[in-house]
Amino acid sequence: MTLIPGSRTLAAALGACALLLGVLMLPAGPQVTRAKGSRYESGLQVLAPVSYRNLTIFPVRGRDLQGSDAYITLDEGTKAGTVVITERGGGGQAARAAYPHANARNQSVAYSSGASVNELALVNRSGKKLMLLAGEVVVGGKQDRIVQEDRLIPPVSIPVALSVFCVEHGRWTPRTAGYGSGGGGGSRRAAAAPMEAPAPDDGKFSSLGALAHPKLRGVAQDKKAQSEVWNEVSANNAKLGTANSTDTYQEVYANKKVGAQMDDYLKALQSEVLQPGVVGVVVARNGRAVWADVFASQRLFASYWPKLLKSYVVDALGDQRDEAKPSVAEAARYLNERDGTVSTTTQEGVYQLVKTEQAAFATFDLRDISLAAPLRVHWNKMDR
Repeated sequence: MTLIPGSRTLAAALGACALLLGVLMLPAGPQVTRAKGSRYESGLQVLAPVSYRNLTIFPVRGRDLQGSDAYITLDEGTKAGTVVITERGGGGQAARAAYPHANARNQSVAYSSGASVNELALVNRSGKKLMLLAGEVVVGGKQDRIVQEDRLIPPVSIPVALSVFCVEHGRWTPRTAGYGSGGGGGSRRAAAAPMEAPAPDDGKFSSLGALAHPKLRGVAQDKKAQSEVWNEVSANNAKLGTANSTDTYQEVYANKKVGAQMDDYLKALQSEVLQPGVVGVVVARNGRAVWADVFASQRLFASYWPKLLKSYVVDALGDQRDEAKPSVAEAARYLNERDGTVSTTTQEGVYQLVKTEQAAFATFDLRDISLAAPLRVHWNKMDR
């Protein structure tokens, strides 16, 4: 077992050896436990950056980790029809009063029993482990949502509870047609959107093919507060001029003006990063490194790269202050500074999410613990 950097007590870490092997209880949520060891990719190399305006991307080169071909992404699974997400049926009730929203703008939404604001049902029949990242956007149902935190879901034919945050504060009814720019029910959408958001089918969700921008991903995974998520969605819509009738985050990717601005960044940056051996990136905005995403393989990174880049651009569009460019050495220091206080969330026998934090930043290390030697599938660092 490997002691994680930043763990304060060796005895506490060794306590993980006493964990009993349990049967996977799919309806139950993850439990907080001690951190398990992982295969640490020691050979990461930060490469020369590519830049456009206030956004600088440093490719990170590393080796593919053994076993990293065992995963399917959300976009791959929903496109193939082997991953299905629906509103949760029966039982729970989420009251609006539990989630005060400072920028509600007189929206009136009555939440009914049955479905849940912060929990969906997911079935993974792909035959592979499903990898989910915090901030992945799913649209449809009674309101659009984002995934709360990084996690893995094994291939099983019964529903698994999926923790989510709402990113559409003003709707709690099925759409009657595909999403139209402006938050209405029209069938046309701007070409800027990553993929079509279809009309709902019995409360089912589709992947938007998009990730929440880093500030929103950070609020979801680090702060874990629905009111904070709603506040960031509204603030971002206001900054980008994408305010709409239901305050949906989806409008960011449907808006033609934002799409035109985004295209300039994508043309300059998208193809330059996908070099041989690249498994992740360090992201700098306004002259300072603020974010990193590193994956277990080139394939996983390449699968996520288009939606990752768009999310970084959304952040850059909403915060244009400085076009300074950090050095490779500064980016490498940011990548390598990882010590802090450690806490973990574990689905026993499936995955573990290790959070390391201090005042300046937090890191999240997603590990597959179904293997004899736990495998780091995705590592993320965010500024606070």
